[in-house]
Amino acid sequence: MFESMALAATRLADPLALAMLMTGVVIGTTFGALPGLGSIVALSVVLPFTFGMDPMLAMFLYAGIMSSVTFGGSVPAILLNTPGTPPNAATCFDGYPMAQRGEGARAVAVSATSCLVGSVAGAVVTILLLPVIKPIVFAFGPPEFFWLVVFGLVMIAFASRANMVKGLIGGGIGILLSMVGYSDMYDSFRYTLGSNYLWDGIPLVPFVVGLFAVSELISYSARGGATLTAGQTAKINWRGQVSMGIMDVFSRPTQWLRASIIGAGVGIIPGLGGGVAAFMSYFVGMKRTTEPELYGKGSVEGIIASETANDAKEGGALLPTVAFGLPGSPDMAILLGAFVLHGMEPGPLMLRDHMDLIYALLFGIVVSQVATSGLGLIATPWLARLSILPSRWIAPIVLVLVFAGTYMVRTNIFDVGLAICAGIFGYIMRRYGFPLITIVIGYILGPLAEKSYLQSMQISDNSLMIFVTEPIALVLMILTVATIVVPIVAAWRKR
Repeated sequence: MFESMALAATRLADPLALAMLMTGVVIGTTFGALPGLGSIVALSVVLPFTFGMDPMLAMFLYAGIMSSVTFGGSVPAILLNTPGTPPNAATCFDGYPMAQRGEGARAVAVSATSCLVGSVAGAVVTILLLPVIKPIVFAFGPPEFFWLVVFGLVMIAFASRANMVKGLIGGGIGILLSMVGYSDMYDSFRYTLGSNYLWDGIPLVPFVVGLFAVSELISYSARGGATLTAGQTAKINWRGQVSMGIMDVFSRPTQWLRASIIGAGVGIIPGLGGGVAAFMSYFVGMKRTTEPELYGKGSVEGIIASETANDAKEGGALLPTVAFGLPGSPDMAILLGAFVLHGMEPGPLMLRDHMDLIYALLFGIVVSQVATSGLGLIATPWLARLSILPSRWIAPIVLVLVFAGTYMVRTNIFDVGLAICAGIFGYIMRRYGFPLITIVIGYILGPLAEKSYLQSMQISDNSLMIFVTEPIALVLMILTVATIVVPIVAAWRKR
């Protein structure tokens, strides 16, 4: 193990390797900042160009892309309320309110620093858990998955403390939308309205980008003006906010440690991905904070929770990817193709013969994140000034980028139409006070809950006892019930 680590560290000192890392950082940040693109598109674009390349140099290029996309996506999420990637949607909830009150530079600095600590924590978790990955991954079966998803769904009730009923309705709408398309379990098409386009369900990227980005651009244009006025910016110390944002993160070790553990843990479980990690970390942070009323109104802790978990999940997702060939996140599925392209077979043979490449990925993720966060902090005072640009300049440009990015994911013009429809729907929901966050949570977690429930019932011959007889499932059930009951009891005792 130590020989593999030493070999990867030695190669990392090669100027060519550093050049590949920086190339990946530039590509990843650019694709992350353009709404609708992200790491999947970025990795897919560079994958053919790495054919025949030294495998370790290719790993450094992939690491640079994967580690920088999250921060790139957080910049428009904070300054324009337009998430660069779907997992960055959780950052909008507190990042944009901070930008509205003139603290955009502080919010971007918090994101950059959180991404750094998340990447380091995720890499450390991966290194520590490589020897024991097998029992952890296989401990989760359908019942455990079901209760894990239900635990996330019950947190919908706490996503909008101002109106929990509307929050639950939004979550229900998201679950209903997630059921559109072909059902593997029932071998039938549901709610497709006779359209071939909906056979595979409502696509994630155009739906989320439309729901947040397009709806915000409609609101943005309707309001007119800019996020901040020239009079407000005259009193802002942009560079001072950068220092404040860095201190915000390091003065809250409990928050970023908790978010790192959640992100890495969710990453280990195949198929969940960054969206689940970010939202779950956000809601756990909301439950554990002493100031829950600030969440959604510009809470620094909210940005720390979402961005740290989003980056920490990369290290965790690498574990099942290299150990069993089970991608821990969608971008890891592209990485599996890269392994095969370079003559490697994920699984026990890779852990035996190519540990140096695994450590090259981990070290590359950390080093490139240092570069990404460092460059991001330097550029933050200028990036934050996007807040003062008039909406009549920003809205058309961002809308074109949104449509271009949405189209490029699958080169399907109907995705652009879906983004427009989702944007109009999101705008209407905003106007009537429904939180969009709960719709996204229901949409993301709904299919996982349904699939896990039906699989559990098939395994147990339609016996519900399977959900309480497995130890991990029982613990998750208790946590879910406690999440519902404890606040009710606490409110009753307060009265």
